[in-house]
Amino acid sequence: MNRPPEIARWILSITNRKYNRENVLGDFNEFYEEVLETNGKKYANWWYRKQALKSIPKFINSSFYWGGVMFKNYLKIVFRNIVNQKMFSTINVLGLALGMAISMLAIIFITYELSYDRYHENADNIYRVTLSYDTPSGYKAHFARCHQTWINNLPDDLPEVKTLIRFQWTPSVNLKIGEKKIRSSKWYITDAQVFDVFSFKLLEGDPSTALVEPQSVVITEKIAEQFFRSTDPLGKSISLMNETTGSFIDYKITGVMENLPPNSHFQVDYLVSYPNEEARQGWAWIYILTKDGTDPDALESKLPDLLKKYEGEEALQYLTLYLQSLTDIHLYSHLDREIEQNGDIKNIYIFSTVALLALFIAGFNFLNLSTARSSRRVKEVGVRKVLGASKMELVKYFIWESVIFSFLAFLFAVIIIIIAFPYFQNLLGNTIPFEKVLSWTFLGGFFLTAVITGILSGLYPALVLSSFNPLNAFMKGNRNSSSGKQLNVTVRKILVVLQFTMSIVLIIFTLFSYNQFNFISNKKLGFNKDQILAIRNVSRIDQIKFQSFKNALRGYPGIKGVSACMDVPSRDILDQGFTVVEGIHSGDQSTVLAFQSVDRDFLKLMGMEIIAGENFNEENTDPGPGKILTVEEMQQFFNTKQYSYILNESAVKKLGFKTPDEAIGRKVEWHNSVFKNSGKIIGVVKDYNYASLRLQIRPLILISEPIWNLNYLVKISSKNMKPTLAAINETWNNMYPNSPIEYDFLDDLFAKLYRDEEKQGELYSVFSALAIFIAYLGLFGLVSYTTEQRKKEVGIRKVMGASIPGVVTLLGKEFTKLILTALLFAIPLGYYLVKQWLENFAYRIEITWDIFLWAAFITIFIAMVTVGYQTIKSALANPVEALKYE
Repeated sequence: MNRPPEIARWILSITNRKYNRENVLGDFNEFYEEVLETNGKKYANWWYRKQALKSIPKFINSSFYWGGVMFKNYLKIVFRNIVNQKMFSTINVLGLALGMAISMLAIIFITYELSYDRYHENADNIYRVTLSYDTPSGYKAHFARCHQTWINNLPDDLPEVKTLIRFQWTPSVNLKIGEKKIRSSKWYITDAQVFDVFSFKLLEGDPSTALVEPQSVVITEKIAEQFFRSTDPLGKSISLMNETTGSFIDYKITGVMENLPPNSHFQVDYLVSYPNEEARQGWAWIYILTKDGTDPDALESKLPDLLKKYEGEEALQYLTLYLQSLTDIHLYSHLDREIEQNGDIKNIYIFSTVALLALFIAGFNFLNLSTARSSRRVKEVGVRKVLGASKMELVKYFIWESVIFSFLAFLFAVIIIIIAFPYFQNLLGNTIPFEKVLSWTFLGGFFLTAVITGILSGLYPALVLSSFNPLNAFMKGNRNSSSGKQLNVTVRKILVVLQFTMSIVLIIFTLFSYNQFNFISNKKLGFNKDQILAIRNVSRIDQIKFQSFKNALRGYPGIKGVSACMDVPSRDILDQGFTVVEGIHSGDQSTVLAFQSVDRDFLKLMGMEIIAGENFNEENTDPGPGKILTVEEMQQFFNTKQYSYILNESAVKKLGFKTPDEAIGRKVEWHNSVFKNSGKIIGVVKDYNYASLRLQIRPLILISEPIWNLNYLVKISSKNMKPTLAAINETWNNMYPNSPIEYDFLDDLFAKLYRDEEKQGELYSVFSALAIFIAYLGLFGLVSYTTEQRKKEVGIRKVMGASIPGVVTLLGKEFTKLILTALLFAIPLGYYLVKQWLENFAYRIEITWDIFLWAAFITIFIAMVTVGYQTIKSALANPVEALKYE
């Protein structure tokens, strides 16, 4: 049997599906038979395929034309409904717009946080080497940097490693550019191959030679603009003060580097060359570039063999080296001595949760209100079906209506984002580029999300409405209609419970986060941090003159005290050593204690409480040698000197003393890998929180050794602060003419520890408040429709003698039950989430039930106001108005 080509036949069946397809295909078959008899099969097949191809443009044009006509018709009807039902339309569009705006802002933040360090071309092949200590004596620390010189050999020892880059950092350096004195904490000594590993773009200079020569420096565009302005900085010099001699060393500018983007886990102002190979030692952040296809786990498994090779087999018992992906550092790394403070992946989870909750609540609102309206649109559906509309056409119409609402909400959401973005940036203290908001990729992705939200939100009411029998649509009391209404009511109840469960959880979390940050801000730290000026990271050559600086300031009336310390309060104390106490330890026994050196006036200046023994005094405090010592001279100086020690309460407990008084007078030997000291315990100070409240107080031993005290503390009066600060500046400049002064107030340093979380907490609160507002907006709309539906029932009840309180109770009790049900689900869920979040803090508030009661009260109160307004309005309405058409 001769049959037309199958593919051509299939095309014709598709392009003629709007017509009587069988008749059309039959006609084409008859023509095919005639052509076959006249011209043969080859020509007949060619003719049939030609007809199939000719039908495609007509089909496309027809589809677009009628699709456009239908879409235009849909738009007219939707906008007519919007005008006729202003309250419903406003609530739906505003709720969806706010939900989308919250989600957009959250996604902007999340994608930005996830983008850290991904601008490097080799990002997937760059790893940081970290060092972990875990000694049998109790010394535990995991450092983001390493100090072993042999690690420089990794490219030679491991074939997978192409290049190793070191970043060595000085807390603060004194520089001169021309006549300007500068103090910088972003001066990094690094290797010449740094530009081969990291995508640091040079605007001027040759990346292959810029850091090859000793005493070369590459500056950033920001530094070039600040200090050289319109002149070319290449070939000019920057002078670095030598901390041991006070003389200046000139560094030649060999390149200008583009400013690092904000989404980098560390920032630099200066990249400096090594003077020689011998200088490539000491503590440094170590980064390696691996070859393509390298398995990081397999590479990391080879590091113990290198430890054994260079450190000996015993080192494996307490030392471990790890590899850390460059792109994981910002969100997943919270090690000791991080190069800069990092973000936290937990914030991403919280923002994601809040964004989804806001979007879900907004979507549930739309679904709720749409199903609530379905009973009022039954007659509309019936008319459409009587006029010939199929079920699929009705489904398409109602989904189109939902998508149009979503599109309008999307437009309003973009407007809200543009208006709110500066506030969003300020709240986060973040430099997220505004271009990210306007990027077509981002807007396109969220437009697609809006369309999907519209389809999903409109699908259920579309299916419900399109399923009504046209006869039942015009009948009252019909069973099928009643069952449909009952299904709608059940779905609405479930959605109300879900969205209010989410809202109550947000209220609970917001209240607890506010109380936790308030607790941190006001918790007594064990000392007084107010009105204390911290001059940090003083150079060693300047530190020799501390006693003269202290004496010069003492007589000024606005200054209440001057002291110095090794680690300024607010910074975790990581210097630790092995402590051997007479009567406690024997043989090789020791206890690891954190170590802090302070001036003899430190405890008094900080207002710390000595609970046993005494403070350091003139007799047991040596002012030091008054000159810069070499490492060998330091060792001899410390090892031959007798010290006095003060413990904190945690150290007393860790050493096993029953009371603080029992520790007084005991002989102590304290040592680390370099130094060894000995002396007696003379006092015990009450525990104080010298670092973040996320950390437990470390057992601490205090010593008074001027050589280590490189941070000055000046307590000033709150009165006449301006002249007092001027006097401090003048004294500093007279005493240290080559070193600029930089200082912070101690309370600001502590505030910085929590600033990011507090700002993000504020943003959670704003997002949560908006999400809760969306929920109550939906409740307001739902109550409005419910009371509108029951206005005739209310009218009859009032005519029959029902009181206004009775009517209000009747209308409001259903919603009250739903909100109470939501509370039953929200409280245990909120308790679990809050408990997990508070685990991040060593010092935290108790989870008390009064906050849950407040959350319940807030929820019920706002719900009562929302429901009460509409129910009272309905109850007060004239029953004649409701019944006059009956």
